[in-house]
Formats: sequence, structure tokens, C-alpha cells
Amino acid sequence: MKMNWHRIRVGVLALGAAVGLAPGAEAQAAPVETRDCSRAELRDRLYGGWVGMLIGGLEGLPHEFKYKEQPRATLPDFTFLKDGARSDDDNDFEWPHLFFMDQEGALKLPYPRLVEIWKANMNSGIWVANKKARELMDQGVVPPAIGSVARNPHAWYNLSGQFCVEAYGLIAPGMPQTAAGIGLHYARIAVSEEPLQATQFWTSLIALRAFHDGALEDALQQARAAVDPKSAMAEVVTDACQAFHAHPGDWKAARQVMDDKWRVQRKWNGNSTPVNGALVCLALLYGHDDFYRTLQLALALGHDADCNAATAGAIAGVRLGFQRLAALPQFKMPDRYVNKTRPQLPVEGKVSEQAATLLRLAERVILANGGTPLAVAGQPGYRIRLQAPQVLERLPANPHGPENKP
Repeated sequence: MKMNWHRIRVGVLALGAAVGLAPGAEAQAAPVETRDCSRAELRDRLYGGWVGMLIGGLEGLPHEFKYKEQPRATLPDFTFLKDGARSDDDNDFEWPHLFFMDQEGALKLPYPRLVEIWKANMNSGIWVANKKARELMDQGVVPPAIGSVARNPHAWYNLSGQFCVEAYGLIAPGMPQTAAGIGLHYARIAVSEEPLQATQFWTSLIALRAFHDGALEDALQQARAAVDPKSAMAEVVTDACQAFHAHPGDWKAARQVMDDKWRVQRKWNGNSTPVNGALVCLALLYGHDDFYRTLQLALALGHDADCNAATAGAIAGVRLGFQRLAALPQFKMPDRYVNKTRPQLPVEGKVSEQAATLLRLAERVILANGGTPLAVAGQPGYRIRLQAPQVLERLPANPHGPENKP
């Protein structure tokens, strides 16, 4: 399907007094870039990103932590969820948040309310930093304290900062600063420090990729502006691009370069955001915007392969949109989602209904950030005010790391 996106640059005049000019003088502010899109087109992008995340996370389970020192020898084949989707920790942390965000009209649910939601729902299928966060809630500790390194021994490295946040990029299409802000709010439940840099990066990249049809590497470099330049995440993105160019036809060689540096030399573990973030970057670069190949690579590259495939799937899926994704020959997925883990949510529903929830939240985000409703080719739509990525949270002066564990 050809996406009918329209780009309009709008010049905004700023009052002279606002920039310190003489009375009566005016200055030309930096132009505000916008995108016009129909509601149907917006839904298609969000639906594609959510389905891509579901496919990657669930099809990735047989490969989780199977390939550590070395990647898988060959790229695996798979079909796209022929029995439909189900709850799993790659989607069922975000889904309850999204569900209650929609029900209660709040993009950032207050932390006391999140504690209530977690106590009622997050009692199975929960691991590492998230498990410790849940235990701390029973002790009366609330976010963001439960995501601090002082309270949570996994907070300084854990992959929760990547695989529990992709949806917040989806609901802020074209608005990476807003995406990162929402992502940080929810990520702080379980992590801090370096994983929050990953949160800012991945939410920003997904928000950008909703509208960015250019080269994937360009999008990676743009999203890099959302993280502290001193962070491991910033260095990982640069390293992945360099490894890709040094070994353009050999993803295994690039994987060896990244693994040697980040796991062996720097000693980040296989559940950390730098080690796994490096592999997602490689999957995207070597996938060349081919959804199926991108997920094959994410699975074969190893370590926390299901989480990595979920992230890669969200990024590739939001760019393609659902209609193009559903037209792929491997797509066998019925419109079904079974909830086995979160008691307050429906036991069974449709993935298309989840996409409708994402759309309603995205419409709220668009309007809250200065967007406006308008007709696009005679159909209901929006003019979205785009944002440039920006660092919202920097690393502390002395961050924890493998050489300085808490």
C-alpha cells in the first residue's frame, strides 16, 4: 500500500521580546515541520508496529538465550503466529498500562495508581528487575524508588528499559521527545541509569520511524540524539554502524565485533541494554527494511532474542504498516489475542481492538502536542507537529556499570 503522507513546513514568527530583541522587532523562529495523515493511515502504522512487536516477541521464544558466545549458525524460518497472539512479558507489561491509560484518560498514570495495577495484575510471567520491583511494592515502596539502583540490584543494566517501552513510541508518532517522556515514566518502575538511555533511544526511534521512510541508518543516527553522548547506548549505535560498514556482507563478523567489545571486554551481561541493543541495531541494519529477514536476524544474533525481535519487529512494523505486513507470504496470524497473565484485562480479544486503543491514545498525544484535526484526501485525519529527538534524562555523574556494580 502506498502511504499518502504530506509534508508541510510552517514558518512560525516569534515575538521580539521573547528572544530579547528591541521592541517591535520580530525574529523568524526555526520552522516547525508537520505531517498530515488520515486517521486510517495512522491506524495502519500503529497496527503494524504493534503486530510486529507481537510476532517478534512470541516467535522469538524458542530462541531466547540459546545463542550466547556464538550466533545461530543459520537464519531460522518461522510463520507469523498461526494461532494468534497471547500475553507474554514482551507485550503484557505495556498492554495493561495502555488499557488503563485509555480507560482512565491519563497518558502518564500516577505512580500510586500504577502500584494498584501492578499488585492486581503483575503476579506471573515477571522476571529480574520487574520481579524485584513487584516485591518492593509489597514492602510499601513506590516508583520511581523501586527502579533505583539503591533498591533494585538489576536496575542499572536490565533490558526492561528496552522491551517494556516500544508501545510508547507507537502512540507518539513523529514526536520522539514525547515518546521518550512517556517511556521514561513507565520504565522508572523497574530501571534507572543506563537502561533509561535505552528507553529514550528506542521510543524515539519508533516514533521517528512512523514517518521516516529514508535509510534506516539515518534514523538510528537521528535517534542517537535522544541519549546522553556519554552513555553506552550512544556508543553502541556508533559501533553497530561502524561494524556494519566494516563487514557489509557478514552479519556474523559484525556480531563478533560487538560481542567482543560489549560482553567480553566491557563485561555487560546478556540481559543488559548495551549487549542486546547492539544486536537489535545489527538486525535492523542487515535486515535492510525487510521485515521477515530483520526478525530472522534478531533471532539468530542471540542473547535475549525474543525481546530483541520484539523491538526490531515494532520498528520494522511501524514503517511498513499492517496492510503491507499482512500481505507478506509468511503472515498466517488470525485476529486474536489471549490473555493468560493479567487478571483485570479481558481473557480474550482481538489484536485489531488493541490497535484501536493505540490509535485513541495516539490521537490524544497528537492533540496534546499542538496537532490539529483536518481532512486528508476527504478523510478524517490530523496535522501532526513533528519533534526532533532530544535528551530528556542524562546519566548520573557516576553511573553504575560492570566495573562498579552496586
